[in-house]
Amino acid sequence: MPSIVKKSSILFLFPLCGVAAAGSDPALQGCWRSQQIQVTLSDGSRRDQNGDCVLEYDATHARSRCHSETGKTETLSSYELIGQGQLRVTPLDGATGKPKGPSSELRYRIEDDWLLIERQFAPASSTSNDSKQASSIKSVSIRVHAGNNLLCEPRGESGLRVGRTPKSSLAMSAPPGWEPLLIDPVSDKRLALAINTSFFVGAFVPREAKASASGPSQWVLVLDDVRYGPSPVRSTEFASVKKRFTSELGTAQLTCDQPDRVCASLRLPEGGLVYTELFHVSGRVVMVSGSMSRPQPDATNLLRKSVQVFVEQLRLNNAE
Repeated sequence: MPSIVKKSSILFLFPLCGVAAAGSDPALQGCWRSQQIQVTLSDGSRRDQNGDCVLEYDATHARSRCHSETGKTETLSSYELIGQGQLRVTPLDGATGKPKGPSSELRYRIEDDWLLIERQFAPASSTSNDSKQASSIKSVSIRVHAGNNLLCEPRGESGLRVGRTPKSSLAMSAPPGWEPLLIDPVSDKRLALAINTSFFVGAFVPREAKASASGPSQWVLVLDDVRYGPSPVRSTEFASVKKRFTSELGTAQLTCDQPDRVCASLRLPEGGLVYTELFHVSGRVVMVSGSMSRPQPDATNLLRKSVQVFVEQLRLNNAE
């Protein structure tokens, strides 16, 4: 197994991690959208990745379709059920249908609308000094219901963000009166610091707002918070998310604690103001933050209303 150093190398593993189907398990058949892939390396560190990918299973084959900056790719595999929750998967040549690589074994389980996959890799050679060898992969995908009358396809370009950082599975459209701020987190240190390990959904500014040389005076940042691992976060699990959020507040002030969301505001040393809400949708933890570098009168209320517009937009975009 090659060293996992580049993001492209990690995403290359996605079809191997996510492919799973069996004719004797009808629950697996259908379309699933990738939400999070967590790679554990031989040194114990973890890397969270995700692409704009879907997995489609019929009674005999599995197809993984992904969209990236270089276009759309499709991977074909065959499978067989070898035990309860265990699969043997063989990659196939898309043109000939013949095996083009060794088979691998995976473990899977289905929880409500989520498919969870685990794959272990053989230990690196004792002579290898590569601490970035993959030792295991876990992934979570959400079912795309046929009732939505949607093809099993990647979402494609949204026009809401740029850059090659991991893609969130969440559907998103800019609310009325807002437009995307197209900044690559890799080239913008302030944005990268705010995103940290989360999946970047998008940054937004009020339409026709004037920006200074230091950037926009007001913006909203939407993140898919992956710190809770490749598993679905539902109402029960969200209670633990709120406890963690509260414990990490520091100098921020808790402003709401409700069953479906938790909120906080923070006054920055340089005079700026940040208001944040955490909530869950489609099994994901979403963090929406509104910030203002030069607070106006009643700025907290203004930011709260702005953030709640995005919360409702996300819930609408991802409603089943």
